[in-house]
Amino acid sequence: MESKELEKKQRAYREIGRVLVNFGNLTFASLVLGTIIKGDYNRLTLLLVGGGVALMFIVLGVITLTNAGGEK
Repeated sequence: MESKELEKKQRAYREIGRVLVNFGNLTFASLVLGTIIKGDYNRLTLLLVGGGVALMFIVLGVITLTNAGGEK
């Protein structure tokens, strides 16, 4: 019984990790496009803040994916 629960938990961690990594990639891509299009914001600030947010999502996703495979 515990193995099925552990398997479900690992699957959930893998899916959450994948979603976080994909969300980070999409965030970074949209902010790069946002900096290319002229706006009223400082482009460097927008790129740095957006890059930091995207990096946070990617790192959290990788950590989640790593934890999903490590519990056996």
